[in-house]
Amino acid sequence: MNLAAIDWLPTPPPGTPGWLYIGALSLAVVVIGIAKSGFGGGVGIVAVPLVMVALPPGRALGVMLPILIVADALAVVQHRRHRSWPHLRPALIGGAIGIVLGTAALLTLVAMDRSGGRQDLVQDVLSFFVGAVCMVLVGLQVYRLTGRKVPPLPGNKPTGITVGGLAGFTSTLAHAAGPIMSVYWLEQRMSKQVLTGSLVLFFVIVNVGKLPSYLMLGWISPTTLIESALFALAVPVGSLLGIAMHHRIPEKPFMAVMYVGAAVAGLWLMVRSAL
Repeated sequence: MNLAAIDWLPTPPPGTPGWLYIGALSLAVVVIGIAKSGFGGGVGIVAVPLVMVALPPGRALGVMLPILIVADALAVVQHRRHRSWPHLRPALIGGAIGIVLGTAALLTLVAMDRSGGRQDLVQDVLSFFVGAVCMVLVGLQVYRLTGRKVPPLPGNKPTGITVGGLAGFTSTLAHAAGPIMSVYWLEQRMSKQVLTGSLVLFFVIVNVGKLPSYLMLGWISPTTLIESALFALAVPVGSLLGIAMHHRIPEKPFMAVMYVGAAVAGLWLMVRSAL
C-alpha cells in the first residue's frame, strides 16, 4: 500500500526524514509510559524535547497533549486509591492560574508574531523555553541524585498554590512540570504511592484544562488528533516495559542515561532557536 496516497495519514514536516519522525515520537511515547508506571522518576521530561527534534514546537505540543492525557488517565486508574486532597486542592487552584497565565503568554507571542511579521517568533521562543526548562529540571534532578537536598518549602496553602501555578504555567508552555511538583511534594513526607497518585491526578486535570487553549491556538486539529491516536498505542507498551524494568534494571543508571539525553536535546533546542 502506498501510504503517501492516504490523505489523512500524518506525515513528517518537510526536510524531516520519516525514520526520525517515527522513531522520535515512538521513543518519546514509550518513555512517557515508562515514567507513568512509576519507574525512572522524572525521566518523562525527555519526551517533549525529543518530539521537538522531529516536529515544530506548536505541533509537537499539540500532538503530545492528548497522549499525555491518555497516559495520565491510565495511571489515575492504576493509582486511584492513593492521593492526598489536602495537597491537591491548593495545587489545582494554582494550576488553573498557571494555565491562564501561560495561555496569555502564548497569545501575546502570537500577537507579536503577527504584528512584527516574524513568522518563527513563537517557534523560536517555545524551543528556547522548552530547552531551558529541560536543562534546569535535569540540573535539579542531578543535584538530588548526587545526594544533595533541595531547600524545603513550607507545606502551607499559599506555597501549594504558588508551586501549582508555576507547574501549570510551565506545563502549558512545555509539558515539563512533573519534577516541579514531585520535588515539592517529596518534601511534604508523602509516601511514594500517595505521591504518584497525587501527581497523575494533578496532571490529568491540568492537561485537560489546557485543551481549550491549544484548540484556540490551532495546535490541536483533526490531523494532530489522528497523529496522537496512532502514537498513543505505544503508551501501554511503555507502561508494561516500566513495570518489567522495576525488577530487572537498576533505576539510577537508567535515569542517568535519560537525563543525559534530555540535556542534549534541551541544549540543541536552545541552540537551534538562537540560530
